[in-house]
Amino acid sequence: MKRFNEKIVVVSGGASGMGALTAKRVVEEGGTAITLDINKDLGKDVADEIGKNCEFIHADVTKPESWKELENYLGDKFNQITSVINAAGISEPATIEDETFEHWNRTHSINGTSVFLGCQFGVKAMKKNGGSIVNFSSSLATRPKPFVIAYNYSKAGVLAITRTVALHCAEMGYKIRCNSVQPGAINTPMMQRYLDAAEDSEQQLADFAASHPMNRVGDPDEVISAVLFLASDDSAFTTGDSISVDGGVIAI
Repeated sequence: MKRFNEKIVVVSGGASGMGALTAKRVVEEGGTAITLDINKDLGKDVADEIGKNCEFIHADVTKPESWKELENYLGDKFNQITSVINAAGISEPATIEDETFEHWNRTHSINGTSVFLGCQFGVKAMKKNGGSIVNFSSSLATRPKPFVIAYNYSKAGVLAITRTVALHCAEMGYKIRCNSVQPGAINTPMMQRYLDAAEDSEQQLADFAASHPMNRVGDPDEVISAVLFLASDDSAFTTGDSISVDGGVIAI
């Protein structure tokens, strides 16, 4: 039995990285994926590669009007949505001394505001029939590093909004669960940018690996398996929680 048969899953940040992989896995498990991203060309290419059960919608997920346009576009399908997965995000280095106001706001807009808007969209779509919201946080939400201050802050906020939405839906009697995942360093294009910028990329990769008790970086599929567990009925009694996929960082 495929877990996402007759399911409609909305994925923000679906043009690359773990958002794109999430959409691919949803379709492989029998579902329909609707991917959102500001990168129009890449988003369309990825959706075409995944196949007919993946539809790409060009959207700026930091803007409420984009979510409203999606609601209007979906029409009757809006209330048939079963999961919303908020995977859009950026990670760029800056310490407290070199962070800029503009970069701080940009990071929070993409990593935080888009999650707020995605959760709001999901609650409206699923409050009659139930469903699941899954948000991407990070191991740095609870184990911060000094060189990514805005990222740390934004991902800690994702944990807070996840629990808040979960409690609200339970209090209101909506059959909507809201959970998050906390990945460690994962072999994605986001991490590759750090490796490319390093003076010694092999040493940088070794340093990333050594920061995890399991002494390696993670594979994207290992994170997506947790995401799909939370998005599916397999996690029917799980809400307000976060799954760490971080090679043991949470235990340090």
